[in-house]
Amino acid sequence: MSTDVIHTIYINAPAQRIWDAITTSEGTSQWGYGGEVEIDPRPGGTYRNLSTPDMVAFGMGPVAVEGEVLEIDPPRLLVLSWSPTWREGAPATRLTWELTEYPNGQTKVVLTHDVSAAPDQAEELNGGGDPEGGGGGWPWSLSGLKTFVETGRPMDAPAS
Repeated sequence: MSTDVIHTIYINAPAQRIWDAITTSEGTSQWGYGGEVEIDPRPGGTYRNLSTPDMVAFGMGPVAVEGEVLEIDPPRLLVLSWSPTWREGAPATRLTWELTEYPNGQTKVVLTHDVSAAPDQAEELNGGGDPEGGGGGWPWSLSGLKTFVETGRPMDAPAS
């Protein structure tokens, strides 16, 4: 079993707009599982994805994911150590966002989550379950990112 969870999507938007969606609270609160982000954008800086009120009501603490910025090259590369707080004591894994913008304005987004330090997380991160219960994983989150960046609306907003 591979210890890398890799997903590639194309988003019809410039890399900077996608970068802002993954590195600012205005963006992160609109896709995936939501929640504001705190990031010190320098190698060695702290990274925290905060829990939403719904997540706290579900039993999570105030921080959903914590970690450290390992590499950063805006708006092309963000590498983080990534520790989900709902897996107490789990070792940190490595999450890499790579954004490649093309001349037509589209951007390829490659998300690589190296779970070799915690291979039991691969199935959860690959998703496939009910996203309302936390089972959507990265495919669901990336779909939400694409929807938000391209339409300005969260994926779970009613379609017009």
